[in-house]
Order: sequence, then structure tokens, then C-alpha cells
Amino acid sequence: MQNSDRILFTREGYELMNQEMEEVKKTLYEKIPEKLKTAKLHGGEQRENKEYIYLQSEQDYYVRELKRLTSLLDRAEIISDDEISQEKIGIGARIVLQDLSIKESGDFTLVSSAEVDLERGKISVDSPVGGALLGKKEGDTIAIDAPSGKVRFKVLSIHRQ
Repeated sequence: MQNSDRILFTREGYELMNQEMEEVKKTLYEKIPEKLKTAKLHGGEQRENKEYIYLQSEQDYYVRELKRLTSLLDRAEIISDDEISQEKIGIGARIVLQDLSIKESGDFTLVSSAEVDLERGKISVDSPVGGALLGKKEGDTIAIDAPSGKVRFKVLSIHRQ
């Protein structure tokens, strides 16, 4: 497999993706078959059994999701803590940014697009903010063109996970 096919993951992101895959497997191989069996017993003719038809489409969704997760994890390359710089921003770095217009700061982690979780402050290196942060140091400022206008941030600190 070529290096460009690899997807970088933080250890935490890789473990979360594995947990998600285990949940998908449990749903696909245990929960849905049990529900299908019950729906088949109680629903009469399968062509007219709406619950059975719905469960089959749900099963199809989980089959696709399992393939997606397997593909991601097969191409995963975990970034070790030693590879995460505290000098320059790169994937896996935890950053404290200050929005210079409103003077508020927030804690973010730069991750691959497969690990994005905005509610937990995980932003993609492929996003406009993430891309602008790559290679920056503590004290640097970045400017991002947003729909509402130019937004400026200052890097207050860089940490490992």
C-alpha cells in the first residue's frame, strides 16, 4: 500500500474508531438478525411487512458502515506521541487558540478528516482553519476567510494529547 493511502490517526481516534466498529458489528450480527427474526415471525408476508423491510434497509446501512470503517482502519497509521511536536502545529497537536475579534479562547486538537468531531474540539487538517494552522508556532496569528468575513486567531499554546 502506498504511503498516500495511509490515514493518520491519533491513538485516541484510532481506539474510538475501533469501538465504533465493534458497535456496528454487534448491531449487524446480533441485534438486527434478532429483530428480523421477530419481525418475520409476527409480520406475516415479508413483502408487506413494513418492519421487516425497514430492518433490511437498516441492515444494508450497517453493512456499508462496516465496510467504511474497515477500510479506514486498514489504512490507519497511528501517530505516536513522540511524533507530535510541541514546537510546531501538526496532526495530533492540541492547540489553544484565541479569536482576536472577541478575545475568547478555545482548546482544539488537529486531526485527520476521519477523526473530526467538532463537539469535542477536533478539527481537520483539511479544513480552512486546520490547514492554516499547520506548521505555525506559539504566538503566531492566522487569518481565515469565513462567510462572515476575515477571522483572525492567535496560537496561545501547543501541547501533545
